[in-house]
Amino acid sequence: MKEIRLEIDRIDDQIISLLQQRLNLVLQLIDQKKTLHDGPRESEILAKTSSKYIQSVYREIFNNSKQMLLDRGFLESDQSS
Repeated sequence: MKEIRLEIDRIDDQIISLLQQRLNLVLQLIDQKKTLHDGPRESEILAKTSSKYIQSVYREIFNNSKQMLLDRGFLESDQSS
């Protein structure tokens, strides 16, 4: 059981690192694109898995990316939907 927990910890570390990289790329993208909402792209990403749990995680990632941009003043609230 300890080995499994250690492996989960390693995966969690990778997920955290990847999410930080993703947020950095979102910031780069918004500088170029000036908008974030891309419904077709979000649907494309969600379609990559049939797991409702993974889709839920991705919806949270999308929402948190938009909220981060709102908080930093990159978007106005009407652009976030």
